[in-house]
Amino acid sequence: MRCWTFVLVILFGGLAWSASAQPSAAPLPRPVQTVCAVGVFLSDLHDIDTRAGRFGADFWAWSVCTGDRNALETAEWLNADEQVQSLEYADPTPFGLWSQRKVAGAYRQSFDVRNYPFDRHTLRVVMEDTRDDATTLQYVGDDRRSSMARDLEVDGWRVTRFVVGAREQVYATAFGDPTLPDDTKTIYPHLEILIDIQRSDLWTFWKLVAPLYIASLLTLLTFLMHDEEGRYLSPRLGLLAGTLFAIVLNMRSVEDVVGEGSGLGLMDNIHLLALLLAVLAIGAATAWTFATRNGWGPARVRKWDKRFFFGGSGLYVLANTAMIVTAMRAG
Repeated sequence: MRCWTFVLVILFGGLAWSASAQPSAAPLPRPVQTVCAVGVFLSDLHDIDTRAGRFGADFWAWSVCTGDRNALETAEWLNADEQVQSLEYADPTPFGLWSQRKVAGAYRQSFDVRNYPFDRHTLRVVMEDTRDDATTLQYVGDDRRSSMARDLEVDGWRVTRFVVGAREQVYATAFGDPTLPDDTKTIYPHLEILIDIQRSDLWTFWKLVAPLYIASLLTLLTFLMHDEEGRYLSPRLGLLAGTLFAIVLNMRSVEDVVGEGSGLGLMDNIHLLALLLAVLAIGAATAWTFATRNGWGPARVRKWDKRFFFGGSGLYVLANTAMIVTAMRAG
């Protein structure tokens, strides 16, 4: 029995040794990856519309790819609403295939205008490949050679930074590829043209807030309409009703010019402060009228009116200054 046990041990040991001695399966070769350096020369930036959420840009785009690949032929500009490509050119060089073309289009963009007119934005033009994923194609942003026109002027705006950057974009889908598992994630080369802008024209802001500040001044002046016999309720309330109407109309004008933002912005807060001042003035006018009719003397009413006038004026100016300074810092 021990002999058979010894024979079996020798037999299984030999089988294990022969299996381990055989060469392991070679790993599957990785596909050859094409590298494309992509750059841009920004020639024009125009029609920046924060209300519609779009802007226009004209630029020259180029790519230099290893091998004979033309990255611009299979590129998709993801956020383009309209686009025209022209003057296409390609030429093989010792460094790879060099291709270029002129691109003019309009692009979707989300704008946060809560800090208008001190808002700053980053405009994006996004490019991805429609044929190859990141296993076979890699973008490299040619930021060193990318630039913008020196005489570039944008109505109402100033360009503060221009960058071309590349990265990889991960999608939690295989886009229906039946050869891949359902939970497969795909990765594609991704390139972004980033243009930082900030407003350079404040005249529109002052034209929007000038009627508002005039209405607030009229609201404050109602505290100086002294009622000797309690007869001024109707004229005083009539003036305040007119200021309320003007404030609401001005608020609508701001939305038509700037657009609606998410949450309360600087312009919303300025209008709400003016509305609050008008409501308090209406309450004070009503209270003083009834107080006069119930025994308050004119001197006492004038005293409280002056307190509200000077106190309200000071608080109104301080609140406006604080909101404007905060918006300037936030941008």
